[in-house]
Amino acid sequence: MRFNTELAHQIAHVDSPRDKARYFEGREEEITLFKYGLQSAMAREQAIFRIYQGAPGCGKTSLAAHLAETNESAVFINVRHHHMVDFPALMARIKNAASQQGGQYAATAVRWTAIAIERLAGRALSEKLRKDAEELSTEGLRFVLHVDEAHSLPDSALDVLKDLHIGGLGEADQIPCVVLLTGLAHAKRHINGYSGLTRAGDAGTYDMSAMTPGECAASTTRMLEELRCEASMESRQMLADETARWSYGWPRHLWSVHKAICEALLDAKGNLQAVSFKQIENRCAELRSEYYVDRLNDIKAPSDPDLTKRIVAQIAKAPPHYSHRALKALCVNEAKRLWQSDEDFDGKGTTDELIENGIVEAKDGVWSLSIPSMGAWAEHQLLRAASTPLQNANR
Repeated sequence: MRFNTELAHQIAHVDSPRDKARYFEGREEEITLFKYGLQSAMAREQAIFRIYQGAPGCGKTSLAAHLAETNESAVFINVRHHHMVDFPALMARIKNAASQQGGQYAATAVRWTAIAIERLAGRALSEKLRKDAEELSTEGLRFVLHVDEAHSLPDSALDVLKDLHIGGLGEADQIPCVVLLTGLAHAKRHINGYSGLTRAGDAGTYDMSAMTPGECAASTTRMLEELRCEASMESRQMLADETARWSYGWPRHLWSVHKAICEALLDAKGNLQAVSFKQIENRCAELRSEYYVDRLNDIKAPSDPDLTKRIVAQIAKAPPHYSHRALKALCVNEAKRLWQSDEDFDGKGTTDELIENGIVEAKDGVWSLSIPSMGAWAEHQLLRAASTPLQNANR
């Protein structure tokens, strides 16, 4: 059984789109919710909405990719914000994307959307399209439209969603449609704030969070099986069990754990017995740190990384924050402590960016860190930075 070097190299060194996890197990409730939506769509004229929301790195993109890869009963279309300028632009996206897909319904989808586009524009059908319209059977045709970054959809896109929510996809010939929306924890709130969408997703919103230790272990076990590394069953199980601890159950961190494991296996030429678990654990910590730094670099108001870390650390250990005002007050207090002054800083911009970038979210009316492990990391970073001058002075 030869070690799969090519697969290990892909996992270790080839960045996947949007950090899409190659391996994940579980998510049964989320998958069931989606399948129920497909079934419900067959009996309704309006599009069915499914909203999967949660913190950065909680597995939304991976879940959507999994649903696309395992779904054979509907035409799955990825829709970007710029595809939703208006309804004709959305239909054009469906037509172009369907033409590049396989599957039994792809050709039907292309022909149906071509006819629908002409009718939307009020144009007379060509002889070919008129003949298609007479002969085309859309029985069994269903669409899934996946819209990512749903928490930041512009008004033009929300207007298109409203049309889908009220009237569905199509006019005389309604086609069953599920709109799969993925975004940060405030995605549903953003969508419901638009007139005509106040109840969209009420029966189909799922708040995603961490994976269970068993799901983490099962995901790693499947990876190790495909890697065909040289190892005893006991060693594989031990490594799989450790991944839950190293990843904190967080899907994005599990992706980093798998990357670190493959780096170590490549160095050891596929021999797991020669791999240091401590080395993998340290590498996981490095990758988590890089990820957190990237996330916090998105906070621009103010552009002071130390202040942002202090705020994150304080949110993790301070009493519960029951209001936006309390969160803002914490930001102001940390700024005063860091700068040791009453400099004009109201904290609003920083508070808003923490929310918009998914660093904090409201859970059951309490503002807290979206990624719990980020708090301990920030505290460690601050302690290490504080001890560095003293260490240098003692040399």
